[in-house]
Amino acid sequence: DNFQADSGDGSAYVPVNVPGVIEALRAPTLVEQLGATTIHGATGNITFPRVSVKAEGTEATEVAASANSKLELDGITLSPIRVANKTVFSKQLILQGGNQVDTLIAKELQDGINTTIDTAALAKAAAATQTAGGGAALDAAALFLLEKAVLSAGGDFANCKYVMNPTGWAISRDLPAVASIDALWKDGKVNGYPTFATPNLAEGTADHGDIIFGDWAKGLVLAYFGGLDLLVDPYSNAGTAQIALHLNKFYDVDVRQAGAFASITNVD
Repeated sequence: DNFQADSGDGSAYVPVNVPGVIEALRAPTLVEQLGATTIHGATGNITFPRVSVKAEGTEATEVAASANSKLELDGITLSPIRVANKTVFSKQLILQGGNQVDTLIAKELQDGINTTIDTAALAKAAAATQTAGGGAALDAAALFLLEKAVLSAGGDFANCKYVMNPTGWAISRDLPAVASIDALWKDGKVNGYPTFATPNLAEGTADHGDIIFGDWAKGLVLAYFGGLDLLVDPYSNAGTAQIALHLNKFYDVDVRQAGAFASITNVD
């Protein structure tokens, strides 16, 4: 006879417990956290008139003719872009796994959609205003140039934040503001600005750093058209006792003012 817990005749007495599901690692959606102007429940296309060239004033003598302001306007339009995914799971899985299974699956599908939106929004912010220095070694001076670019365009430092991809985060961690005197990183901030890292900021070149600095409220507008569309379809795969789950989300994102952002890519 062979009565053991992990083999032999005794193994049938040991139950299998599944206390919870281990979720996939997901970076949190950053764009809204960063303060991007967000519109919920949009329906029709949205058009924003935009000041593309700021008005200027000039000094003049008492009766001299006024000079043109140089003011120019254009606009941006947001139209629904569909992001979707689906999956199929068996009725037996729900029967034996309980409600936590379908809750987990729905959450994972939604997280996947949010990651797609986040990636697209960060790509637009990164492309808005690129500064020189791509491919060079990252140093404090390169970050200061990002801040200078936003300040020169009229950005508000009070609302600015850094966003870095994982490589940019890693190579910036040991940067000194001045060699051997002061650390550029302090209390989770770079040069005093809140700083976030996300894999949703795609690397321009593999294993290189990409960094965005800017005022996200003035720089980016994000619109959601309707809510999250969740369809549970128990019919299409009924012959195999499976349920299909479909998710759709409609959004658009664009840069409000390119000068609110400055970015650098492919730094080492």
